[in-house]
Amino acid sequence: MKAFIALFLATLAVANGIAHPRCAMQLRAAGLSPALNVSIAHAIHSMTVQGLQLFNANANEHNTIPTVNHNLHDKEGIKVLMYAPNDPLPTDYFGFTMNMIDKILAMVGKSDDGLGKHWSSTERLVHKFHMWDLWLRLQKEVSELSPKPSSAVCKCVLDVQSNGVLKAVQWIAAHYESGTPITLLDRPVPKLVDSVSWDFWKNDLLHYYTPEALHDAAVYLHCATKDF
Repeated sequence: MKAFIALFLATLAVANGIAHPRCAMQLRAAGLSPALNVSIAHAIHSMTVQGLQLFNANANEHNTIPTVNHNLHDKEGIKVLMYAPNDPLPTDYFGFTMNMIDKILAMVGKSDDGLGKHWSSTERLVHKFHMWDLWLRLQKEVSELSPKPSSAVCKCVLDVQSNGVLKAVQWIAAHYESGTPITLLDRPVPKLVDSVSWDFWKNDLLHYYTPEALHDAAVYLHCATKDF
Protein backbone atom coordinates (compact mmCIF):
# COMPACT_ATOMS: atom_id res chain seq x y z
CA MET A 1 0.00 0.00 0.00
CA LYS A 2 2.80 2.45 0.87
CA ALA A 3 4.46 1.80 -2.47
CA PHE A 4 1.16 2.38 -4.27
CA ILE A 5 0.57 5.70 -2.51
CA ALA A 6 4.12 6.85 -3.23
CA LEU A 7 3.73 5.95 -6.91
CA PHE A 8 0.33 7.68 -7.00
CA LEU A 9 1.70 10.93 -5.59
CA ALA A 10 4.81 10.82 -7.75
CA THR A 11 2.71 10.29 -10.87
CA LEU A 12 0.54 13.28 -10.02
CA ALA A 13 3.56 15.46 -9.36
CA VAL A 14 5.19 14.54 -12.67
CA ALA A 15 1.94 14.98 -14.57
CA ASN A 16 1.34 18.40 -13.05
CA GLY A 17 4.85 19.61 -13.80
CA ILE A 18 5.06 18.38 -17.39
CA ALA A 19 1.53 18.61 -18.76
CA HIS A 20 0.74 22.08 -17.43
CA PRO A 21 3.98 24.08 -17.19
CA ARG A 22 2.27 27.47 -17.37
CA CYS A 23 -0.02 26.68 -14.45
CA ALA A 24 2.83 25.05 -12.56
CA MET A 25 4.81 28.29 -12.87
CA GLN A 26 1.81 30.42 -11.86
CA LEU A 27 1.12 28.30 -8.79
CA ARG A 28 4.75 28.17 -7.70
CA ALA A 29 5.01 31.95 -8.06
CA ALA A 30 1.93 32.29 -5.85
CA GLY A 31 3.65 30.26 -3.14
CA LEU A 32 1.77 26.99 -3.54
CA SER A 33 3.67 23.83 -2.68
CA PRO A 34 4.52 20.85 -4.93
CA ALA A 35 2.05 18.82 -2.82
CA LEU A 36 -0.84 21.23 -3.40
CA ASN A 37 -3.08 18.44 -4.71
CA VAL A 38 -2.76 16.58 -1.39
CA SER A 39 -3.23 19.67 0.80
CA ILE A 40 -6.26 20.87 -1.13
CA ALA A 41 -7.88 17.44 -1.53
CA HIS A 42 -7.64 16.83 2.20
CA ALA A 43 -9.17 20.21 3.00
CA ILE A 44 -12.14 19.82 0.64
CA HIS A 45 -12.90 16.09 0.43
CA SER A 46 -15.69 16.34 3.04
CA MET A 47 -16.58 19.99 2.46
CA THR A 48 -20.21 21.05 2.83
CA VAL A 49 -22.20 24.19 2.11
CA GLN A 50 -22.04 24.94 5.82
CA GLY A 51 -18.24 24.72 5.68
CA LEU A 52 -18.08 26.96 2.61
CA GLN A 53 -20.15 29.57 4.42
CA LEU A 54 -17.20 30.10 6.75
CA PHE A 55 -15.49 31.70 3.75
CA ASN A 56 -18.49 33.33 2.09
CA ALA A 57 -21.86 33.57 3.83
CA ASN A 58 -23.58 33.42 0.43
CA ALA A 59 -22.16 30.00 -0.47
CA ASN A 60 -24.67 27.39 -1.60
CA GLU A 61 -24.93 24.07 -3.46
CA HIS A 62 -24.17 25.78 -6.76
CA ASN A 63 -20.44 25.24 -6.37
CA THR A 64 -17.81 23.18 -8.19
CA ILE A 65 -15.85 21.70 -5.29
CA PRO A 66 -15.24 17.93 -5.63
CA THR A 67 -16.21 15.99 -2.51
CA VAL A 68 -16.59 12.37 -1.47
CA ASN A 69 -20.17 11.21 -2.01
CA HIS A 70 -21.65 10.59 1.45
CA ASN A 71 -23.69 7.75 -0.01
CA LEU A 72 -20.99 5.16 -0.63
CA HIS A 73 -23.58 2.81 -2.13
CA ASP A 74 -24.95 5.24 -4.69
CA LYS A 75 -27.02 3.26 -7.21
CA GLU A 76 -25.20 4.95 -10.08
CA GLY A 77 -21.80 4.21 -8.56
CA ILE A 78 -20.89 7.88 -8.14
CA LYS A 79 -18.00 8.07 -5.67
CA VAL A 80 -17.19 11.77 -6.01
CA LEU A 81 -19.66 14.63 -6.31
CA MET A 82 -18.58 17.68 -8.28
CA TYR A 83 -20.02 19.98 -5.63
CA ALA A 84 -20.06 20.36 -1.85
CA PRO A 85 -23.52 19.30 -0.62
CA ASN A 86 -25.84 20.99 1.83
CA ASP A 87 -25.45 19.13 5.13
CA PRO A 88 -27.23 20.94 7.99
CA LEU A 89 -26.87 19.90 11.59
CA PRO A 90 -29.80 18.67 13.66
CA THR A 91 -31.13 21.16 16.19
CA ASP A 92 -32.21 19.05 19.16
CA TYR A 93 -29.37 20.30 21.35
CA PHE A 94 -28.46 23.87 22.21
CA GLY A 95 -24.90 24.14 20.93
CA PHE A 96 -22.81 23.23 17.90
CA THR A 97 -20.77 20.52 19.63
CA MET A 98 -23.65 18.34 20.83
CA ASN A 99 -25.57 18.78 17.58
CA MET A 100 -22.46 17.66 15.68
CA ILE A 101 -22.01 14.64 17.94
CA ASP A 102 -25.69 13.81 17.45
CA LYS A 103 -25.32 13.96 13.67
CA ILE A 104 -22.21 11.78 13.61
CA LEU A 105 -23.44 9.07 15.97
CA ALA A 106 -26.91 8.96 14.39
CA MET A 107 -25.28 7.77 11.15
CA VAL A 108 -23.09 5.02 12.62
CA GLY A 109 -23.90 1.76 10.85
CA LYS A 110 -25.46 3.50 7.87
CA SER A 111 -23.98 4.13 4.44
CA ASP A 112 -24.60 7.86 4.15
CA ASP A 113 -21.78 9.47 6.11
CA GLY A 114 -19.10 8.98 3.46
CA LEU A 115 -16.71 7.00 5.66
CA GLY A 116 -17.75 3.40 5.15
CA LYS A 117 -18.14 0.55 7.61
CA HIS A 118 -14.57 0.34 8.88
CA TRP A 119 -14.42 3.58 10.88
CA SER A 120 -15.12 3.38 14.61
CA SER A 121 -17.34 5.92 16.35
CA THR A 122 -14.28 7.55 17.91
CA GLU A 123 -12.55 7.84 14.54
CA ARG A 124 -15.69 9.35 12.99
CA LEU A 125 -15.87 11.98 15.71
CA VAL A 126 -12.19 12.85 15.34
CA HIS A 127 -12.47 13.09 11.55
CA LYS A 128 -15.47 15.43 11.60
CA PHE A 129 -14.17 17.71 14.33
CA HIS A 130 -10.72 17.80 12.73
CA MET A 131 -12.21 18.95 9.45
CA TRP A 132 -14.20 21.71 11.13
CA ASP A 133 -11.17 22.77 13.14
CA LEU A 134 -9.10 22.91 9.95
CA TRP A 135 -11.78 24.93 8.14
CA LEU A 136 -11.90 27.41 11.02
CA ARG A 137 -8.11 27.74 10.86
CA LEU A 138 -8.35 28.19 7.09
CA GLN A 139 -10.98 30.89 7.54
CA LYS A 140 -8.29 32.97 9.24
CA GLU A 141 -5.74 32.04 6.58
CA VAL A 142 -8.06 33.05 3.73
CA SER A 143 -8.91 36.38 5.32
CA GLU A 144 -5.20 37.19 5.71
CA LEU A 145 -4.09 36.26 2.18
CA SER A 146 -1.98 39.12 0.85
CA PRO A 147 -1.81 39.68 -1.98
CA LYS A 148 -5.00 37.96 -3.02
CA PRO A 149 -4.54 35.33 -5.76
CA SER A 150 -4.75 36.68 -9.29
CA SER A 151 -7.38 35.53 -11.76
CA ALA A 152 -4.70 33.47 -13.52
CA VAL A 153 -3.75 31.70 -10.29
CA CYS A 154 -7.41 31.06 -9.48
CA LYS A 155 -7.99 29.57 -12.92
CA CYS A 156 -5.09 27.16 -12.42
CA VAL A 157 -5.85 26.15 -8.85
CA LEU A 158 -9.52 25.55 -9.67
CA ASP A 159 -8.65 23.35 -12.65
CA VAL A 160 -8.96 20.22 -10.52
CA GLN A 161 -9.08 17.98 -13.59
CA SER A 162 -5.52 18.96 -14.47
CA ASN A 163 -3.75 19.81 -11.22
CA GLY A 164 -4.24 16.48 -9.45
CA VAL A 165 -6.82 17.63 -6.89
CA LEU A 166 -9.71 15.65 -8.37
CA LYS A 167 -7.59 12.50 -8.64
CA ALA A 168 -6.62 12.83 -4.98
CA VAL A 169 -10.27 13.22 -3.90
CA GLN A 170 -11.17 10.18 -6.02
CA TRP A 171 -8.41 8.21 -4.30
CA ILE A 172 -9.81 9.15 -0.88
CA ALA A 173 -13.32 8.09 -1.91
CA ALA A 174 -12.11 4.72 -3.17
CA HIS A 175 -10.15 3.95 -0.01
CA TYR A 176 -12.89 4.86 2.45
CA GLU A 177 -14.63 1.67 1.38
CA SER A 178 -11.67 -0.65 1.83
CA GLY A 179 -10.32 0.34 5.22
CA THR A 180 -9.73 2.90 7.88
CA PRO A 181 -8.13 5.22 8.32
CA ILE A 182 -6.59 6.31 5.05
CA THR A 183 -3.88 8.88 4.57
CA LEU A 184 -2.39 10.71 1.63
CA LEU A 185 0.91 11.01 3.49
CA ASP A 186 2.45 7.67 2.45
CA ARG A 187 2.35 6.10 5.89
CA PRO A 188 -0.02 3.60 7.52
CA VAL A 189 -2.17 4.89 10.39
CA PRO A 190 -3.22 2.63 13.28
CA LYS A 191 -6.75 2.17 14.53
CA LEU A 192 -7.55 4.79 17.18
CA VAL A 193 -7.87 2.72 20.35
CA ASP A 194 -5.66 4.32 23.02
CA SER A 195 -3.33 7.19 23.89
CA VAL A 196 -0.47 5.73 21.86
CA SER A 197 -2.52 5.52 18.67
CA TRP A 198 -3.95 8.98 19.36
CA ASP A 199 -0.43 10.39 19.49
CA PHE A 200 0.13 9.03 15.97
CA TRP A 201 -3.23 10.36 14.75
CA LYS A 202 -2.54 13.78 16.25
CA ASN A 203 0.83 14.13 14.55
CA ASP A 204 -0.65 12.89 11.27
CA LEU A 205 -3.51 15.40 11.36
CA LEU A 206 -1.21 18.27 12.30
CA HIS A 207 0.56 17.80 8.96
CA TYR A 208 -2.35 19.67 7.38
CA TYR A 209 -1.77 22.69 9.63
CA THR A 210 1.72 23.44 8.33
CA PRO A 211 2.18 26.86 6.70
CA GLU A 212 2.56 25.23 3.28
CA ALA A 213 -0.57 23.07 3.54
CA LEU A 214 -2.63 25.94 4.93
CA HIS A 215 -1.52 28.27 2.15
CA ASP A 216 -2.36 25.72 -0.56
CA ALA A 217 -5.86 25.17 0.79
CA ALA A 218 -6.46 28.85 1.53
CA VAL A 219 -5.66 29.91 -2.03
CA TYR A 220 -8.03 27.27 -3.39
CA LEU A 221 -10.85 28.17 -0.98
CA HIS A 222 -10.47 31.89 -1.65
CA CYS A 223 -10.75 31.28 -5.37
CA ALA A 224 -13.61 28.80 -5.02
CA THR A 225 -15.78 30.98 -2.79
CA LYS A 226 -15.06 34.59 -3.74
CA ASP A 227 -17.77 34.91 -6.41
CA PHE A 228 -20.90 33.63 -4.65
